[in-house]
This record gives sequence, C-alpha cells and structure tokens, in this order.
Amino acid sequence: MKKVLLLLFVLTIGLALSACSQSSDASAEKEKPKEKTQEELEKELDKELKEGDVSKAKKDDKIHKIGETIKVNDINFTVNKVDSVQEGQYDYLGGDEDNKIKTVKDDEERLIIEVTLEYLGKGSMIYTPLGLDLKDKKNKSVRPVISMEEKGKLFLGGTLASGKKVTGVVSYVIPKGEQKNYTLVYNPFLTDSTSERMEKSAKYDIDYLIKLD
Repeated sequence: MKKVLLLLFVLTIGLALSACSQSSDASAEKEKPKEKTQEELEKELDKELKEGDVSKAKKDDKIHKIGETIKVNDINFTVNKVDSVQEGQYDYLGGDEDNKIKTVKDDEERLIIEVTLEYLGKGSMIYTPLGLDLKDKKNKSVRPVISMEEKGKLFLGGTLASGKKVTGVVSYVIPKGEQKNYTLVYNPFLTDSTSERMEKSAKYDIDYLIKLD
C-alpha cells in the first residue's frame, strides 16, 4: 500500500506541475516544466502492477452491471461498454521483457472496456487508472495491454475539473469466450490521487465489482 501511495504522490506532483504549466502567461510558458510523456506514465503504472502492491480494500456487497453508474463520495464511475476483438496486435502496458509486439491468437480475444469518470466535488481532482483491475474467476489480476487502435483513447490519468467528465478505455487479452468469467474491479480511493483529498477519501477504499457479461 505504501508503494501505491508513493506512486500516486509522484503522479500527483507531476500532473500538478503539468497543469500549472498551461498558464497563458508568457513568462510562465518559458519556465514550463517538462511534462511526463504517455510512455513514462505507462511505465510507472506497469511497474506498480508488476509489483502487485494492491490495497486491501473492503468489497461492496453489490455486483454492478455495464451501463450502471457507481456513485462514491464526489465521483461517478461508469463502465459504458465492453467490446471484444479477436484479431490484431498488442503490447503490455509499459512493455514486456522480450519487448516484442504480440498478436492475438486464435484462442484469445482482447477486451476493450470503455469507462467514464465524472468529478462533482470542489476544485479539481487528479485521477489515475490504478483503481481499475480486471480479475478472473480465481481472483487473479490480468495485465492491461495497449494497441495502435487505442492510441489517444487510453484511460491513463490527468486532471479533472468540477462538473467535468473523462472517457477512456482499458484493454486486456483473455481466453476466447471467457468474458463472462471476468470482473472489473473499481477502487475510487486508488483512482483519486489528489494529495489533499487522500486522508478524507481513504474511507472510500472499497472495491466495486462490475460484471462484464
């Protein structure tokens, strides 16, 4: 859990600096800090996923469905739709040891899960995808993947102003025809990385389960 909080703090600082750099003031523009690239964000996320340092959260006693909005604290979260693709190429988020592009096999399929996050609180929040985790029927996590088709559509992270929404996709490769045996786990505490909100939002460290069939 300490590693998760550390990563969230790092992402908070990086994204906060990025937001400040967008000022229209000319002098501020000259001093604009170097923004983290999408590749750097992906590698940080992938490192945390590999280490498997996850929150020991409580579980909500309800199984949610595709299209249902989960309302927690001042955040609304919805799985809009799930598409299945049985062809194409992909790579693990952040890369893999062999550093090679993979091809979806005949006995595999790629799930593309579109989600929407809406912030209704005061000011703004900095969000990350660490609160999303795909689990199989043995409660084992599946590593997220990326493909060229998802370029610019990934749910990676950023800053969300009050009353605004963000929509993006997370993608996973699973055995063909097994979608009904997988559950997307949403944890609002791990999604929200705004440092000044962490202590208050810690009480919302609850796993919400969304069935994908």
